Amino acid sequence: MDLSNKTELSRQRIILEDGRIGELVLYDVKDYGRMEILENVEVVNGKFRQSRSLMPFCYLDKKPSDFEFNIYGQDTTEMKQYANAFIVNYEKWKVKGKGLYIYSKTKGTGKTMLACCLANAIMEKYGICVKFINVPELLEMTKKSWQSWTEQEELESIRKAEILIIDDIGVELKKEWVDVELYRLINWRCENKHVTIFTSNVDIDDLKLDERIIGRIAEMCVLLKMPEVSIRRIKAKQENELFIQELLK
Repeated sequence: MDLSNKTELSRQRIILEDGRIGELVLYDVKDYGRMEILENVEVVNGKFRQSRSLMPFCYLDKKPSDFEFNIYGQDTTEMKQYANAFIVNYEKWKVKGKGLYIYSKTKGTGKTMLACCLANAIMEKYGICVKFINVPELLEMTKKSWQSWTEQEELESIRKAEILIIDDIGVELKKEWVDVELYRLINWRCENKHVTIFTSNVDIDDLKLDERIIGRIAEMCVLLKMPEVSIRRIKAKQENELFIQELLK
């Protein structure tokens, strides 16, 4: 078939199932008729995927080897096993549409960093699209999307990302439209078996969300309980001690 002699009829930007953006072009091809062709699909090299993930800058290059499991001063064997199983056997998690609910009541335990370390390892190993969003930003983006095509496009790429990290779920305001939007996103990902990683300071059963959302999260995720130890405070103390030592030399 000779595609050199064709006339463009329409062009539409679309979000692919893996979260990338491309253009679906309708052509009238001589001696054939109308044909749709996918063009200008985003390149997905490693650095590009990371830059498009919306992940906090400080975690963009973090790997599981950067996560200090021994800093907690207690047995973290089970946590390490879960983290390793997620990376090594990711394809099995993907088939089941299973993700992780990384939880601790204590703030600063490393939940977000661990989620990003795991996602970066999967990105590097399997070359997939990962997106990161915290709940307040997600809700703000949703409000803006009602009037902005750019926000709609970004929101759609988040919805369809092969792995989505939803950070800090449980802090959102109790409003009906919040439940509606979260359910719409989470239910779609559950039904389409897209892997989602949640981080939270709230146990799944204590989330102040619609019961349908809680049920979906419980269905989608394996619970990964973090030690109730703030590594943020531990590291801050270590840094301050080193700083004082330098001053007193």
